[in-house]
Amino acid sequence: MSGDISLLCFLLRCIKRYLFVVVFLLPIDSQVLAAESYAVFSFNSEFSPLTINKARKLYRGKTQLLQGQRIELSDWPATSAERAEFYRYLLNKNLAQMNAHWASLSFSGKARPPKVIANSSIDALITWMQEKPNRIGYAPASSVPGNARILCVVSSED
Repeated sequence: MSGDISLLCFLLRCIKRYLFVVVFLLPIDSQVLAAESYAVFSFNSEFSPLTINKARKLYRGKTQLLQGQRIELSDWPATSAERAEFYRYLLNKNLAQMNAHWASLSFSGKARPPKVIANSSIDALITWMQEKPNRIGYAPASSVPGNARILCVVSSED
């Protein structure tokens, strides 16, 4: 009988350890999986690199021109992790704040929100961007194709 109790105590201690790992270490692992940085990029080689402030102005709708050219911005779907992280890194805003911001600008006629890509796919984003040279998008820096012109890189430290 005491052997069964000892075994039960041992099993409970093991379960506690594994529960600790699941509860406390897995959230850290998911943070590691999050993109370290996002690149704002274009396929127009004439665009010069952007300052972080210019990138912020673009994605706040404060300017629609880049080097005298009217640009079109892209955005990821509202439910994507890319969109949430990008706006948090670039503007320190959550999705609800950005949706309200763009709704206000759109309603007042001051600016149009970025074009939302149909699905969370870098291929769909690239296809849309390559149709016109004045299009600008963002993606995890590791996903940006080699022939793209990186205009600005934002990360959690910005």
